Amino acid sequence: MPRKRTDKFVVCRDTEVVAHLEPGLFPAGRQSEWTEQNRTLTFSIHPLNSQVAITVAGKQPSESLSQRVPVYEQDQVVHICGLAGVPDTRLPFVNDTHAVFCTLQKIMETSSQERVAVGVDSLLRMGALYREAMLRQIRVLQEASSVTEFIAGEVDTFHSMHAVWHLLEIIYLTTNLPGLSTSIVPYFMEWLNLNFPAPLAEDGQQILASADLALNTELWPYMKKLALRGHVSVLANTLERVAPELSAQAAKWARDIAKTARNMPLGSSEETAGSFNGRWRRWSEELQNMATAIASLLPSDDVTLESLNTVVDIMRGDADAISEEGESWQDILGALLLYSEPTAQADRLPSLAGVVVEQFQAAEFSVLDRALVALLNYELPEFLVFCNQIDPWLSAHMADLMDHISILDVCRAAFAVDPREHYLLALGEVYVGHENLWQVGLDYLGLGGVAKCVMVEYAVRIPLESDAKARQVLGVCKKYELAAAVDRIHRQLGRQQWRRGRLGAAIANFAEVGDRASIGLICDQLWDQYLASGVLAYGPVVDSVMAAGLSHERLLFLVRFRDFHESYKAKQFVEAGGILLAILESEIAPPYAVADLLVDAIPLLEGDELVFSAEQTLELMRFTVPWSGGGQ
Repeated sequence: MPRKRTDKFVVCRDTEVVAHLEPGLFPAGRQSEWTEQNRTLTFSIHPLNSQVAITVAGKQPSESLSQRVPVYEQDQVVHICGLAGVPDTRLPFVNDTHAVFCTLQKIMETSSQERVAVGVDSLLRMGALYREAMLRQIRVLQEASSVTEFIAGEVDTFHSMHAVWHLLEIIYLTTNLPGLSTSIVPYFMEWLNLNFPAPLAEDGQQILASADLALNTELWPYMKKLALRGHVSVLANTLERVAPELSAQAAKWARDIAKTARNMPLGSSEETAGSFNGRWRRWSEELQNMATAIASLLPSDDVTLESLNTVVDIMRGDADAISEEGESWQDILGALLLYSEPTAQADRLPSLAGVVVEQFQAAEFSVLDRALVALLNYELPEFLVFCNQIDPWLSAHMADLMDHISILDVCRAAFAVDPREHYLLALGEVYVGHENLWQVGLDYLGLGGVAKCVMVEYAVRIPLESDAKARQVLGVCKKYELAAAVDRIHRQLGRQQWRRGRLGAAIANFAEVGDRASIGLICDQLWDQYLASGVLAYGPVVDSVMAAGLSHERLLFLVRFRDFHESYKAKQFVEAGGILLAILESEIAPPYAVADLLVDAIPLLEGDELVFSAEQTLELMRFTVPWSGGGQ
């Protein structure tokens, strides 16, 4: 008989991370010889709990081979390997976001019942909780004692999830908040600098700390990046810092540019569009004049003037300068929005993004790039597909949010199935199979609109290792009104407890679903045990069940027979006789027990004390007819 052994075998998304089995399934360095000796691998996948059993098997029965095949130790081992769909590092994140998900569904349900629309601010608060959980997960991963390739991949995944989620909030929620500017530009720049930070603060500190600042080759690329990202205050400070080390002409222009940068107009919800546009036009004209003046000095032996000119060109919104200096499409799009169309609204994004993205090789885009571009172009079905490629958690929760803000219908028209239900089902089934997340999984299925018949099949396959877990599973099933699951689980528990000899618990479970036939069989077993041993030991079992208010004729028979037995033992023969006769007259005794009861009545009839009256004796005789042949 093969021995059972537990090992770890982790499959993570599209890549496979293997903790090699020791010893291996075949001798090291002898793989070819191993495969030629009638060997192959066979496996069986558990339908729910993410485990697979792997063992060595023969390609053909050994009896059909002409020569004997050697047997290795590993041939006798069955490896039970776990397919880890949810890494342990994610458990806090899953639990935190599950709580947010449930709260959001409750808010939506309450608003629907009260026929009150959910405000944008409420959805933003829920979105903020999701994003806080993502950022917290990133910090936890980055603080890990050893940053493995897996941890680094998780950090990238959560960065991508946050970037996607944040941008959707800005496009569909933030710019719709009452009382705020409807221009998407300030929010887009906030998104850009939070999710794709550049230049890094530590890089700037290192550059500014150099001895010969003006000669540092990294200085001007750094300042151009500051201009691209709209960090005009830092740019002004840096220009003023380097000015004393420049030529007199370059220093003058550096100070003038710094002053102009500090005066960059900032819009507010209290200012009219006309007023802001007027201030912006005057500021842009000032930059244009600067650019013309500096350009007249070029070419020059002073290369600093050329770099200053590029900074001015970026700030005045010159598309060529921005495209040349931008390292990513996000850089270019942000700078064009900020300096060319500072009052642009969200509906301007598709046309601008199209112009920018066509400057890059789309084939080289990452999945994150593709998701963001699809979102900017309002290509929501493609966007959801890319979200799922980033992480199933993202596609499930994104589809849920999109449904709540009423933009999922376009996806429903493009998908063969409802995308919210589909992605929540896919995520929930992963969690249901996890020993610590099964309840989270059932919540995602239940709140995700998954059909009850589907939920039942998942619920009944959850391993029930303890009574406490069984009660929890049943509680969740009752919460979602999964009557079929409750019935099947109670019957399953009843059978398990019956096999383990826990007859009282078994009867209680069968009673929950009205399985009177199984209860009767257990009572028959208790009666047979009494007949075989002569010891009336079923009292505690019956008392515990009857105390719960269960009514069953076989249980009542056992209780009444115990009363008869106790009265007889106490030599209260008249009372015992009355109980015995009452059992027979009420017909609660199973037919096969009647003969045993009549045998127990014989000592009472033959005793010195008169127990039965003549009428009662005749009644007893009536019950003997089937065995005396008198009934024929």
